[in-house]
Amino acid sequence: MLMNLGMTSRRGVIHARRKFDRCRATGVILLVACVLLNGVDMFASIRFLRSQPGTFDFADQKSLPPSFGKGEFTFELWIKPDNSFPVGPTDRGTLGQLTNWTVQDERPYGAPNWWFAGNFLLDGHTRPDGFFPNNTREGTFSLQFYGGGRLRWMFADDADVVPVGKVWSVEAYPASTTPSLLDGKWHNVQCVRRWVMDSKAQLELWIDGNLIAKQVIPMRVNMRQFWDKLPHPRNPNYVGGWCWGSEVMTAWAYYFTQYEDYKGLVAELSFWDRAKSPEEVQDKWNATVSVGEPGLVGYFPLDENLGTTAHDRTDTNRAVILHNSRPESWSGDGPFAATLPPQSLHGRAADASEPTHRAPPRSGNSREKSGFNNRDQ
Repeated sequence: MLMNLGMTSRRGVIHARRKFDRCRATGVILLVACVLLNGVDMFASIRFLRSQPGTFDFADQKSLPPSFGKGEFTFELWIKPDNSFPVGPTDRGTLGQLTNWTVQDERPYGAPNWWFAGNFLLDGHTRPDGFFPNNTREGTFSLQFYGGGRLRWMFADDADVVPVGKVWSVEAYPASTTPSLLDGKWHNVQCVRRWVMDSKAQLELWIDGNLIAKQVIPMRVNMRQFWDKLPHPRNPNYVGGWCWGSEVMTAWAYYFTQYEDYKGLVAELSFWDRAKSPEEVQDKWNATVSVGEPGLVGYFPLDENLGTTAHDRTDTNRAVILHNSRPESWSGDGPFAATLPPQSLHGRAADASEPTHRAPPRSGNSREKSGFNNRDQ
């Protein structure tokens, strides 16, 4: 008989997730019963909403796992962009900058400002030496939407060996050569830095187990030297490091009053101090993450569904803090909810008129791969 764990503490949630995993192995009926009797949302995510000038919702991640970024690495997350917002121009100071997914698709390195237009999912841009145009942006790690719902990864690790625009970009160009992510589905994103040749590195952007783009860069730099100090020296001390959901200066109302931002869901942030092999990414991109896996040094499920703090499951001293949040800043939706039958986690049977989504056959703890853009809502 399943026991009610009394979700009164974070420890209770962790025990519930372990019990949930055990239930899943015994079949669909016990899986649903486990969730219902424990009365907790096992599937949750952070929702970023439309913001108003001067008041943007965002999440601040001040500290990263200490071994992440020293050598090869993999960073993984799940996203579900809100496709109810249109694709269009995002000119500065306009309504479209607040409501649109940018349509612009500038050629990388074509001009110093080629990356300026774009909805920041993660703003990890840095300016350790100041804000003048020629100052370095070494230490940058950012994710940005461009070209009507495509995603690019921007990265900078050196002050002297840099392309036009001061950052490397891992992206499909033209954007139309890869599918848009504005399809109302969950997508797995993985950013890999891999050592290649004798002394170079390769940056790889994978989405749903597919290699979208790669960029060879000339150096192998320890990124920790940038990530353990303030990324913007003129910022107040309370400004953190990685900024989720918004451009960082706009988020803190420090320099801009508005900038095109991310709107939608984010879940399952995981940090690895190794480069996953291409075969591992392709075969296990849709697998759940478990603490203790080789190379996993940070894991934020973002499943708290309450409050303003989300903790690292591997070290609860590390946290992601929500700012300017609202009750709807948490969502009960998550990337693995589609593995359940068509029934609410709160016990409401699915209406016959509602569409149902069947989970494909499973192999191990991962869903069988069936191609790009295959995660149901």
